[in-house]
Amino acid sequence: MKKVIVRAPVRADLAGGTLDLWPLYLFHPGARTVNVAISYYAETEVVHSGDESIEIYLVGQQYRRRYASPRDLAGDPKVALIHRALEHFRAGGLRITTRTDAPRGSGLGGSSALAITLVRALSEIVDHPVEGEDLIALVRDLETRLLGLPAGIQDCYPPVYGGLGALHLNPGAPSRHTIPLPLSELTDHMVLHYSGIARFSGTNNWQMYKRHVDGDLAVTEGLDRIAAISVAMERALASGDLEAAGAALAEEWEARKALIEGISTPEIDAAISAARNAGAWGGKVCGAGGGGCVVLLGPPDRREAITRALAAVPGRVVDAVPAANGLTVDASDDSQASFSFVRGRLMARPPEAQLEQLFVYGGASGDYKPFLLAEGVVTHSEPRSGVHQTLVRSFVAPIEPSDGKVLWHHGTPMDPELLDIRAVPDPRHKLEISISPEALMQGATQSEESFRQFLEERERLHIFHNPAFGFYSEVHEDREAFLGRCLEEVTRRLEPEVERLETTFRRRIDQLRERSEREQREIEAKEKTVDEEGSGSDVNVAWGQALYNITSGKPATSDGPHSLRETDYVENIAQIQKSWDKELDALREELNAKARSIEEIIVTASPRNIEVTKFLILWATELPA
Repeated sequence: MKKVIVRAPVRADLAGGTLDLWPLYLFHPGARTVNVAISYYAETEVVHSGDESIEIYLVGQQYRRRYASPRDLAGDPKVALIHRALEHFRAGGLRITTRTDAPRGSGLGGSSALAITLVRALSEIVDHPVEGEDLIALVRDLETRLLGLPAGIQDCYPPVYGGLGALHLNPGAPSRHTIPLPLSELTDHMVLHYSGIARFSGTNNWQMYKRHVDGDLAVTEGLDRIAAISVAMERALASGDLEAAGAALAEEWEARKALIEGISTPEIDAAISAARNAGAWGGKVCGAGGGGCVVLLGPPDRREAITRALAAVPGRVVDAVPAANGLTVDASDDSQASFSFVRGRLMARPPEAQLEQLFVYGGASGDYKPFLLAEGVVTHSEPRSGVHQTLVRSFVAPIEPSDGKVLWHHGTPMDPELLDIRAVPDPRHKLEISISPEALMQGATQSEESFRQFLEERERLHIFHNPAFGFYSEVHEDREAFLGRCLEEVTRRLEPEVERLETTFRRRIDQLRERSEREQREIEAKEKTVDEEGSGSDVNVAWGQALYNITSGKPATSDGPHSLRETDYVENIAQIQKSWDKELDALREELNAKARSIEEIIVTASPRNIEVTKFLILWATELPA
């Protein structure tokens, strides 16, 4: 059976929201939105179910249900978007699982990101993949049909493309422009805070939309102002002027609050006020307002103070950071049905279900012994580095035949694909068990939490961090490779320092040359007459060659001095070369020390980030080591 997993980031919007509603932006020439993908993710998994039924599991809402056919979804409001998407692709016979990291009603565009992953996954499962702008247009139309209200498009771009960008809302075809600001720099200046109050963007957006169409002058002029601010925001970020971007953020918030009542709340006001008092340049609510998250910009050296200040107001700081990449698609062919353990997330076992029992054929002679085979999905997330890693691990542990206890301390990794697993026992083997089947089942079932703890202790993510350079290791990058990247950064950072030193020492050599020429002119003036041979300087130093030698690490002059005065100047140049070498060596040593200053971060998955996807009793005479 084919299985597809699509994962995409949500976003934080910095300026220009609401203007992305068609046709509002047509009345404000130059309008654009500015937003950035962040490391909270939406994910949809779709797999063929083998019949006409539709099974849906909404992880964040703990909602699981099976429908006999796609048309049975029509009356269930919890799965309305899934119903619309299935209707569009004429798809059925599927198991669909959705999950998202972002809090509900956070204003981070989580519903649009989830819609992007859902539609992209369904298009892949029916072998008609929808990509890029076509995917965005389809999701916009499905959301509009579902909401019964105009749906904007800015929330769809970060999930598809990732990174920091501006969406220019041109007539005919909006276009996305990447903003060339390093995301690490934005990370240092940005803080996200969740107010704790959920919001519904459709309501505020619809009020602004309706008043604009009705000719409300305050709304029209307010959106004019927001359009101009969004241009200023893009320019500030593109030029690397984060303080100007913070000022634009504050100005956008003041303009947005004036549009209609209800955009701000006491919780939002308290968060922005506390952050500003702690040194933030500015902040605004994400999305259309009325609750959700607040995005703030401030100096890096005030970040800790801002975070402390936010701890004293309602809500919590969000541990998400700018993310460079957009959606990812993982498709596999689960051709072996219930006995396949293809890497990837499977549907979780309903808690009330009995454990499946399977049997291993072959192996040593003797009786069948009980084992527990478990598969878990472990998600590690480290927000500072932006690393988000999902691992699928299968382990097998013996079950004590006398009391049914699962011995996870003897658990070992296992690739079930290496085993000949069947649904009926091998008649050559008998079952070795001294307790009742019910007791065995109960002991195995009750060990699921122990398996989670086993995974939590065993599967840890190791990340290397260089604080001086602000570098973090990539997934699976070892310390040596990470150090190599840091040393490459030393070379890169040395280049402008060498240019600076060259400018400084060129100026010193020029000063020596000017002094030489001045003294020579004074000598000529006193002597009154100068023959042709002595008309130049008796300090026969090739200045350009001396500078080249110094910057190349060679002796300053290649020829010996020809006079006492030349000796004096050669010695001065030699001193300059020593100073050059000393300062350059000090810089190189300092940068090399910073490159080697690496700390290790160990990330342990929390229980909510461990999903048990396979849990069954496996009978075998022995298992391969």
